Amino acid sequence: MILVSHIIVSGLLGATTQNYFLAAVFGFASHYMLDVIPHWDYFSNDFILKIKTETGFLKKKKFWRKMFKVACDILIGLSLLFIIFIAAIKNPIPENIAPILISIFFGVLPDALQLLYWITKWQPIKWNSDLQHFIHHSIHKKIEQSFWPGITTQIAIIGIVFLILHKF
Repeated sequence: MILVSHIIVSGLLGATTQNYFLAAVFGFASHYMLDVIPHWDYFSNDFILKIKTETGFLKKKKFWRKMFKVACDILIGLSLLFIIFIAAIKNPIPENIAPILISIFFGVLPDALQLLYWITKWQPIKWNSDLQHFIHHSIHKKIEQSFWPGITTQIAIIGIVFLILHKF
């Protein structure tokens, strides 16, 4: 999933608690639960293979263009979450936003660990790569999905989570 989905869902979950530990657990667990749902990603299999195998790929413009997309994805996700809090929730932003920020951090952490593992092959975080691979390739046998069906799925999930949490 794109980070917008992870940021919004984990941010909404973090807003349901003032407990920092639960916020971290909600954010982290939500990442893997969301990834089980078939979706679209902007990292193609070809790009991932180049990160893993091509020496010097991190110095190429293609890599940094993708990282710029990731940065934009994060900013858009945070902006949309802010808009949701202001426009759609009666009690906008809680006084203590730390649980929201903690949940967001842990909601995107698995993808950051995945990228770090692809680059470094650092064994202590291999478990995350193995779990992500299992989810994306074994559970829903991810294929190169087109943009609109994949984005529609993510928007629907955000809407469902919002409606469920908004009732509490």
